[in-house]
Formats: sequence, structure tokens, C-alpha cells
Amino acid sequence: MDGARSQHAVGDGHSQRTEPTIRRSPLDTMPKRTPAGKLRFCSDCGAQLNTDALFCHRCGSPIQGRSSIAASVPGFSKTSWWGVPALAIVVLGVLVVVQLNSRGAGSDSAGTAPLGTGPLGITDISSMSPEERADRLFNRVMRYSSEGKADSAAFFAPMALASIEALAPLDAHRRYDLGLVALAAGDVSRARAQGDTILAQRPTHLLGLMLAARVADARGDAAASKNFRRRLLAAESAERARALPEYADHDTDIRAALELARKR
Repeated sequence: MDGARSQHAVGDGHSQRTEPTIRRSPLDTMPKRTPAGKLRFCSDCGAQLNTDALFCHRCGSPIQGRSSIAASVPGFSKTSWWGVPALAIVVLGVLVVVQLNSRGAGSDSAGTAPLGTGPLGITDISSMSPEERADRLFNRVMRYSSEGKADSAAFFAPMALASIEALAPLDAHRRYDLGLVALAAGDVSRARAQGDTILAQRPTHLLGLMLAARVADARGDAAASKNFRRRLLAAESAERARALPEYADHDTDIRAALELARKR
């Protein structure tokens, strides 16, 4: 409509000129187009993309070269997680998770992975409760991390962190989850803060000791790692007797951590 108006205006202006010797080609009135070399198209559905698009507006696929939210969103940093609008997190999660699930549902359902991950079906996460959404994104990050897919884990980590933090006030279960996702994203300081908080509330909490040991490993502090695992073994019997819900939820993690502690 604007192009038509522009052409019509040019035509009117031309008709009012009094210089009959000047002839204009019909091509002069055609709208200017973006050079073909600057056009961008979705590699999945072929839709033409906006210059600054991060995701395809038609199919939701992430644009190639944008492997992580932290690298593609201007001003995004590890210290600005709370600045991400919750609605944007949900919308982004829906677009990406649904698209990836639709491509690789078979691979997601093949077996179970460590750290409490499980198969992820094709589900629109916007229809989930906040708790279910946090669990789904946590499992996604942990699955990719256990498979050695660091880029994919880093891509989903910001969404998982924001979803978990939205459940505040956080209990030991959620702080442990938050710490593991932070470690997968390479944010050791953030993970350490979660372990310290759990242990400040209860020094013998198994999840707190497990997270603290992982953090020590990430920091390369062998002495601290050995100390936390020694404390984990000492606290096992009494803590298991408490039958806390988070111990049941992370039973696989606890068993693996205890086995590792006995070997070191």
C-alpha cells in the first residue's frame, strides 16, 4: 500500500513537470529492493528473514550462527539474569523446545541419562505449570551436558535458570538444580553460592555436600573436593533416615555421588 502510494505520488509529480524533453523509464518508479546478497532465509522452511532475526517467524527455528542466548542478545550477561522478562523466556522456550522436539523426539526418548534426566516428549512448555516448566528445562540442560553437547546445554541454560529462579523462595531441591545448571553453563561462582546456601541452612544436607564437591572439582580444588566427599559419606546414614523429598527426587544423583566418594 505504501509502495503504491509512493509510486502514485511520483507519477503525479512527474505529470506536473513542464520539461517535456525528459523521459523517465518505468523502472524509475519501481520500489527499491534490498540487494540479493543481503537477504537472509531460514535454512529449514525457506522463509525470508528480517536482518536482525534470532528465530524464524514462520517455523521458530534458531538462526544459524546464534548458538546461545548469551551471545545473541545485546547486553545479556551472567549478572543480568533477572533482567530477562518472564514472558520472553516462555515464548522463546516454546519456539525452541517445540521445534527441537519435533526434529529429534526419537533421540530424546532413547534411554535415560544421569543426573535425574529423563525422556522429553513433544510438549508445548507454555501449557505447563512453572514447576513442570523448570523441571523440563533442567532435564534438557542436564541431558545435553551428560552427552557432552556443551553448546546445546549453554543454549538452554539461561531459560532453565530463569525458570528455576521464578519459583522463589527456593528450597534445597531447587538450589541444587540451579547449581547444576549453572555448572553446565560454566558459571562456577553461581553454583558455589547455591551450595553454600544449602549448607548454611543444614551443614549435613546431602545435596549441598554433593554440589559443593562438584564446585570444588570445577575450581580444581582437590583438597576441598575430598573434604566435601568425606563429609558426604559421614552424613549419609543420618540424612537418608530423614527421608526428605529431595533425596527421593535425586536418588540417582546421590547414589552416583556416594559411589564416587568411596572411590576417592
